[in-house]
Amino acid sequence: MPDSKPRYEFRVWGSSLADVRARLEALAAPSRTENSRETYLIVPAAEQCNAKIRGGLMDIKQMVAVERGLEQWKPVFKREFPLDRAAIGEVFAALGLPAPQLSRERYSIDEFLHDAGAVHGPIRIVPVSKARVHFEIDRCQAEFAAVTLGQVARDTVAVESADADAVIELTQRLGIGGRPNTSYVRQIKQLLQL
Repeated sequence: MPDSKPRYEFRVWGSSLADVRARLEALAAPSRTENSRETYLIVPAAEQCNAKIRGGLMDIKQMVAVERGLEQWKPVFKREFPLDRAAIGEVFAALGLPAPQLSRERYSIDEFLHDAGAVHGPIRIVPVSKARVHFEIDRCQAEFAAVTLGQVARDTVAVESADADAVIELTQRLGIGGRPNTSYVRQIKQLLQL
């Protein structure tokens, strides 16, 4: 899998993070902007798996460590739909669930979401829309995003890099280092009470 190196991430949330976005823009011009509609698969009993469908792909990261207040995430699965039964078994394994008995050989996104939601009650399917602005600063990738989680609007700012020291330094420069580091999975679970 390309770019499968674990990366340290620090993410904060708020009803408005315009002040942090302004600090990002003072440090660097945006490298790109991106709008997306995504579907997160949330297992209420687990927070170590970030599984989402975006752009026709199933994309999964696993949290492999927590160090110095940073979460280290590693990409473990990225495949285009339709997915065959073996691939769906890998998705369920990443979510920490046994693979269900599935009748089809291959699954479109809609078929997968219907069967995953109907067969496996522990999986919550959450629509998420994102308007992201990306930055490259001091060996880090950073982003500001206006996000809707289900029906709840929030801003989020994240800093990530394979270099933990670079992430810590940039979060301090942005004035967010003392805030809780909260992943997408944890924020969705908190806001939607899953």
